[in-house]
Amino acid sequence: MDDDLLGAFDERRRAELVAAFMAVEHAAEPVQEVRFAALRDPALRRTLAEMLARRGRVLIQARERWTSGYDEAAAATAGTTLGEAERAVLVLVLVHSVAIPRAEGLLGEDTWMSPHPAPAEELRRHTQLPIGELDTALRTLRQAGLLTQVKAGEEAGGYVPGPQFHRLTPAARKRLQEELILAAGPNTPLAAAVRAKRRPAGGPSAPQDHADHARKRDER
Repeated sequence: MDDDLLGAFDERRRAELVAAFMAVEHAAEPVQEVRFAALRDPALRRTLAEMLARRGRVLIQARERWTSGYDEAAAATAGTTLGEAERAVLVLVLVHSVAIPRAEGLLGEDTWMSPHPAPAEELRRHTQLPIGELDTALRTLRQAGLLTQVKAGEEAGGYVPGPQFHRLTPAARKRLQEELILAAGPNTPLAAAVRAKRRPAGGPSAPQDHADHARKRDER
């Protein structure tokens, strides 16, 4: 499907484009720019971005490393394949491995990768899922690259965000940050600000907003 794009280059540059495409699409971690001519050369990089765009993907830069991720249209539906249990467990891991360390000043605002694993025991203590269902959800999330299990000697260790988090676009990172705020502290001023920003013009959106709206209507 890329013959028209690749046809503009000689055999060596076509090979460089294909190599870079395979690397950013399939490597678990972002790849170093210095290793791929198609990432270093602006013209080749534009062609690589077009190859990705035809597949609903975008090129994502992480300092001097590159990977690929869903474009905004595809990202809107990408998360719907996770079941309710998987989504709940993923949020729980993000709260303990990212949100809490970030609130304590141990993580930067712009990162979702964490050296602070959420202990397995902590997850069991803070979920109402049966142990078997929790373990199944954790296994599914690991297989999807959304979680990584960190071993601690002979112990089970804990869980941190997986390599798929490298593939978040800036817009997706912002959305996830807002979802984590709503999940971790729904009654905080930050959560209220997120809900206010998302609220359609002229109408309430959050349950409390609806309750207040109904109360005021009854008073009238």
